[in-house]
Amino acid sequence: MNGDFSQSVAGDSEPDATRELDTLGSSTIYKLCEEVIALREYDKRQLRSLEQTLNKVRDELRTSFNSFAADTQRAYQQLRQETHGEKRVSMALLNELLETAHDLKAIVAARPSLDDREAVQRWIEAVEVESRKVDAALVRQGIHPYDAVISSAYNPAIHERVGSKRVEGMGPLLVAEQTERGYASQQPEFVLRRPKVIVSE
Repeated sequence: MNGDFSQSVAGDSEPDATRELDTLGSSTIYKLCEEVIALREYDKRQLRSLEQTLNKVRDELRTSFNSFAADTQRAYQQLRQETHGEKRVSMALLNELLETAHDLKAIVAARPSLDDREAVQRWIEAVEVESRKVDAALVRQGIHPYDAVISSAYNPAIHERVGSKRVEGMGPLLVAEQTERGYASQQPEFVLRRPKVIVSE
């Protein structure tokens, strides 16, 4: 009878140990599966975050490139227009110069004898007419006479100093006198030819 009892106790204890091992193994596998699932979810989140970052960077680069391309296109168009405008102005100036040269050659060829007073007078009038035509051509090209302001500060950028003198009541380095006028474009700051001036000492 004791043998039956001990057998039954031994028989009952083996399934408990097996169940413990099965439970331990199941919980380890369960935890491992949880970790794998958690790792997969973490990877998914990281991948989504990386995709969002890449999309953001791509959009920023695309916007930046589009802006750069638009700026480049505008700069190119502006440069092209300026070049075309400068070419047009240059051609107009060359045509004016050619016409003036042609007229001057004709005037020089028609130079009269000094004994013919009336012919000399007509020749002088022709020179005066040509001079007015040159002035009108300069005005058409936006070029006008530019005079120095007496008593203003001498500025080498807009004045050409040809001499100096002491002037009563005037401090040093001021425009005392203009000996020859200059020429400027439509903006006075852009002087094509500086007026020649005498500067005070």
